[in-house]
Amino acid sequence: MKKLLGSMLLVCLLAGAAQSGEVKFLSEFEGGKLYRAGRINVAVMKGNFHQMGRQYGSLLKEELTEFYAMAAKQTGIGTPRAPYDEVLAEAKTGLAKAPFYVREWVMGMGETSGLGADRQIIACQALLPIVMGGCSGLVAWGDYTTNGATVAGRNWDLATKSLEPYQKFLTVAVFNPTGYGQGVADINYIGQITWQSAINASGLFYDLQNGAMSDPGSAKNRLNANSALMSMMLDSTSLNQVDAFFDAVRAEGGLIINVADAERGYCYEWGTFDYRRRVDDEKGLVASSNHFLAPAWQTTRDIPMGKAAAFSRERQSNLLELGRKFKGRIDAGKMMEFFDATIPKGGPSFHEDSGLKTYYTIVAVPRELKIWLHVRDLQGWTGIDLKPLFE
Repeated sequence: MKKLLGSMLLVCLLAGAAQSGEVKFLSEFEGGKLYRAGRINVAVMKGNFHQMGRQYGSLLKEELTEFYAMAAKQTGIGTPRAPYDEVLAEAKTGLAKAPFYVREWVMGMGETSGLGADRQIIACQALLPIVMGGCSGLVAWGDYTTNGATVAGRNWDLATKSLEPYQKFLTVAVFNPTGYGQGVADINYIGQITWQSAINASGLFYDLQNGAMSDPGSAKNRLNANSALMSMMLDSTSLNQVDAFFDAVRAEGGLIINVADAERGYCYEWGTFDYRRRVDDEKGLVASSNHFLAPAWQTTRDIPMGKAAAFSRERQSNLLELGRKFKGRIDAGKMMEFFDATIPKGGPSFHEDSGLKTYYTIVAVPRELKIWLHVRDLQGWTGIDLKPLFE
């Protein structure tokens, strides 16, 4: 790892006017290090996945214990409505579908988190039952950005507000594996194996959105899609390799994946039976929400306007309109402005009385390996330079 000045990284804390702040070093365990950007934990791990699990479990022991207790109480684990043995059996079945390296990471966590193996297996999938009802993304490059470099933004949304107490558990987990794969930074709730958004050391950024409105099918005999995407990030160094991944792998349920490198981006409408790669303007723009839009689809259902479809059409249209309106002027700051705007004000974010919730937003500049996070109800825009954290 590159030497950190005083074990700190400079970041920008953006909330209206820009302010400067620090990512502070907190602790170390078996080679892993824990930093904090404001209230957001940044765990940096290195080694094989079992070793990285041990590091993560120890560095975030207090938070993992609190997270499990909160999830168990909310879902009733150990009560007649959610008997512990049944919950554990289901969680073990889910983990068994994950790749070996994922299982190793979870087992390593269980050794040092204080939860033990069984409760850790439950904790790592605790948020799976949450119903996805949103998410949207925009990638701009070329003629649309100030310097031609790619800028990506994404909202992570739900059709419920039940996750609000978990905001303090949003974590940046930086994996530096030895022996296989490259560095990957996962942005997710603590200890979860439902990988949602990540950027790797080669400068590939991806985000996942629900596509069940257009492809409600289910193929349960397939590899978990989240694990497959994490494998893609460990393996891929170019968009050509990302193309090969989507050519080879079919989703277990309809999904929409935005992927960007330093110079351009694509939207992959990833179905249970096929996929399509889409852009809105080859000169540098693609916007997506929760329905398939590629003209080649023959089975895409009509998506209604309004809350019945989680405002999917409005969110995608608003993002596309913002991109066109500010063509040539988009940078990280402008992308943050786009995603701060609510739907009635021409943006993609859910307004308070919609009944839906925008939980957090990510803006990424892949060329610079920089991300900015806005965690609603917790912390305003916070920039993190990931380059020194990849080994």
